Amino acid sequence: MRVTVLTHTPEPEKTVAAAARLCYSRIGPMEIMENLTDEKVASFIQKLINSGHMSPLEHVSFTFAVEGVSRTLLAQLTRHRIASYSVQSLRYNNPFEEELSSQDEAQTTCLKAQNRAYLQGVASSGKYMALVGGDIKEAELEEIRKNLPDKINREYPGHYLRGLFDADGKITDDGFSLSFPEKFYSILSQTPFEFEQKGESLFLSGKKAVDFCLFIYDGLDFVRSLYSREKLANLCKMAPEFFSKIKTQARDYIAQRYYCVLPAEIEKNLDAILTYIAALENCKKAYLDMVKMGVDKEDARYILPMGTCTNLVVTMNARSLYNFFNLRCCERAQSEIRKLARMMLDEVRKIAPNLFKKAGAPCEATGYCPEGAFSCGKYPVRN
Repeated sequence: MRVTVLTHTPEPEKTVAAAARLCYSRIGPMEIMENLTDEKVASFIQKLINSGHMSPLEHVSFTFAVEGVSRTLLAQLTRHRIASYSVQSLRYNNPFEEELSSQDEAQTTCLKAQNRAYLQGVASSGKYMALVGGDIKEAELEEIRKNLPDKINREYPGHYLRGLFDADGKITDDGFSLSFPEKFYSILSQTPFEFEQKGESLFLSGKKAVDFCLFIYDGLDFVRSLYSREKLANLCKMAPEFFSKIKTQARDYIAQRYYCVLPAEIEKNLDAILTYIAALENCKKAYLDMVKMGVDKEDARYILPMGTCTNLVVTMNARSLYNFFNLRCCERAQSEIRKLARMMLDEVRKIAPNLFKKAGAPCEATGYCPEGAFSCGKYPVRN
């Protein structure tokens, strides 16, 4: 998400102060503007806000460029009706245009090579395991098992090691460490990681273990790559630092592959992230299939999820912004629009700090929560 103030009323604080002062003055607005010093403006605006005299704030407006937000947020935002909106249209802007016009054979070939490296790692363990994803053919698996390479796959070492780890690696409960049977010494000694031998096992602990995990999951395609979902889930559970990196990786993957937002609550849980990605993949496939059938894009888009990104330009006057910040900066507001509201508030405070000094969640200005039984508990509730 990105927020930029495109334009705003010149001298917004002075304009508001002059408009308010006019109500009680015999002289004209131009003369009032000429006589207003910065100190008088700040003092007058403070009195204006404290008294709740908000109508003069309608004389100044701010226009924002908002990028990378979901259609869910858009539905909430447009409920603030005293505003003007221009929104990027999915009718004319197809996020998957390149995939409709061409097939990326190079990427497909690369993914197949990565998955083959993974299968080589699995086969090196001598174990059989249930695999999902990718384009797995039993004949290919058998061919790999019969013709195992003497050395680690140099082109895709991370994918090879992920296969080896999924098949025969272990996660220990002693802090955070990974272990492999001693028989893999010759393979693991070819990597940049220094394993410690304890008995008949080879270990990596702490930061070294996290770095190893980041290496083997780097470039993971959550849909088309081969990996053990159970192993990945256990790693995320045991190593918060690693999970944080995986969340960032998933967020970028979702933005690039599906042109969608990863909601804050979903990203807290790996299973929820992978379930969300699977649903996005189904929606995208259905959309592309319908367009290829000849369905107009404007009708095929009905299948796209509410998480689909859009960009917009929005203009609000300062009084509407106060109302928007009052409702959407609150902890009870949905996370994405709360983030947007706080980013917008930060931007307008840079331009008009006195004008928006008390804008935001009502509890922050008054010291008490007006939500009653629905309070988040951050501030006391007024009886």
